[in-house]
Amino acid sequence: MRQIDLNAEIARLRQLGSIFEDLHTEIRSLTLTPGTDARQQLTAKITATNELAQQTMERLAALDGSQYAAVPGSRPALEALASIVVAASVAASDLASALFANPWEGAPFPGPPADETAVRKARHAEAVPAMAEHLADAAHQLDLAHTGCYYLASGITRDLKQHAEQDQSTPAPKITDSQYAVLARLSAGGGTRYVISRYGVLKAIDKDRATVNVATLNALIKRGLVEVDTTTPLHQGQRLHVTAEGQRALARHKPVTTPARTAAVAPPATKQAAAGRTR
Repeated sequence: MRQIDLNAEIARLRQLGSIFEDLHTEIRSLTLTPGTDARQQLTAKITATNELAQQTMERLAALDGSQYAAVPGSRPALEALASIVVAASVAASDLASALFANPWEGAPFPGPPADETAVRKARHAEAVPAMAEHLADAAHQLDLAHTGCYYLASGITRDLKQHAEQDQSTPAPKITDSQYAVLARLSAGGGTRYVISRYGVLKAIDKDRATVNVATLNALIKRGLVEVDTTTPLHQGQRLHVTAEGQRALARHKPVTTPARTAAVAPPATKQAAAGRTR
């Protein structure tokens, strides 16, 4: 579970909503004249819309798997954020459709002579309403996107406030200093539980590959303070991460002593060499 600045994410969502709103206004006021000018304008708007879709996906990636995922109501919020990605992508597709409807001035296939002026006029007359319809559809999707961003920013703010109030009123799980030390290490980047196939011995390490006490770890897993990714077998290594309850226990516990990382054990050969140098 990644720890991120949720207030910064809320600010980014509001900023993203403002940009969506500006682009929506630009698209609504856009009047296209078929030809090269329409191509240039649509190309710029398609590029801008795709960039907004990318920024929305970045916000979704930041929130997904962060501490926000433990907040009640986060699942529908993440689904709503994913729907904004859809709205932005559909808007870009609508603008691309307007680009496709723009009549191009290339030469036709060989055939009987035709009145090119009349043909051009007819093609332009057909293209104008089609392009206008695609623009209207794109503007609608951008309106949905900008409204969704503002709604999410307010909703996440409300969810965090309610969660904080509930968190303060509910007693956190009690843990020992040794359990606190393991939780502190795993919360910094997770860990891995694995088995040595040759001996069938269960081992665990943190992100820095320092050994984690298995008995303490098992007690934390049993209490739901640490979660194990059992989708992979033990001989391949199973990821460990601190749950929301584990984070609460970690935040509330006041250790008697500051937890120290387990010291790396030097191999016997290294010990002997060191002893020889001190003689």
